[in-house]
Amino acid sequence: MTPAWAGLVRNLAVLTDFYTSPPPLEPVTVRSLYLDRRGPTLTLRFDLSGFPDRPRPEWEQNGCDMFQCQLQFLAVDDFLLRGWHPPVTGSLDIEPTEERRVLVRLGAGGTRLTFSSSDSLTVGKMSAYRSSADGTDRGHHYYVGKVDQMRYDVLPDLGEKTFYGRV
Repeated sequence: MTPAWAGLVRNLAVLTDFYTSPPPLEPVTVRSLYLDRRGPTLTLRFDLSGFPDRPRPEWEQNGCDMFQCQLQFLAVDDFLLRGWHPPVTGSLDIEPTEERRVLVRLGAGGTRLTFSSSDSLTVGKMSAYRSSADGTDRGHHYYVGKVDQMRYDVLPDLGEKTFYGRV
């Protein structure tokens, strides 16, 4: 069964290349968020709860055990953020509402994130990496996208708008 959130992803095929069924967004580890006033858009970068069941051979050869992606939300409204100290691990709830919109909630520990957005979500910047003992994601990333493969082998600095602002 496909989780409800996956039905809202306009480019779901990029995930189904690696997953028989996309994993639920519980738990996910949200690593960063990027707000862009143009749009307005919000992009979350997080680790999915399960590693792909159809991984690329290079991921297996290099001991990758985590899969990360960005999820972009358009026409963001009613934004509320409290206690942001990433990484934040919790349940990312995406609930359809009226007029082709969704209500998004993330609550974990002292963090609370809520907002509404268009119900058309986009997944991008997918990568596999090997988890580190300290829980960071700063090691080598094996990106899915060809341009990302050429430009990055580790996460760029948080100020890199072309990475964090575009999926």
